[in-house]
Amino acid sequence: MGVTLEGQRNESIWVLMRRQRARKALVKKIMIRPKKSLKASRRPCRAIHRRVKKLKELVPHTKSTEGLDGLFRQTADYILALEMKVRVMQTMVQVLTESDCV
Repeated sequence: MGVTLEGQRNESIWVLMRRQRARKALVKKIMIRPKKSLKASRRPCRAIHRRVKKLKELVPHTKSTEGLDGLFRQTADYILALEMKVRVMQTMVQVLTESDCV
């Protein structure tokens, strides 16, 4: 095997074929799903998109430009605000029922 001017080795066809087979085997190892199961993998993706769309409908004032991270932050803030409203209403009910009894 000699070295050419470009710095590349002149290799035999057998060495090149062996490398090509090794690359194909590596690609097979790396592949997560075979091609025929790609249709099945789209179903959960559609379900996720449907759920995200429904969440956007439920949470008021959601900005679609912030992405999922922003949507989840806004959802958490909205949940906290709702919890706070429930606590305020519970204390109001307690105060009003106590004053009625006295």
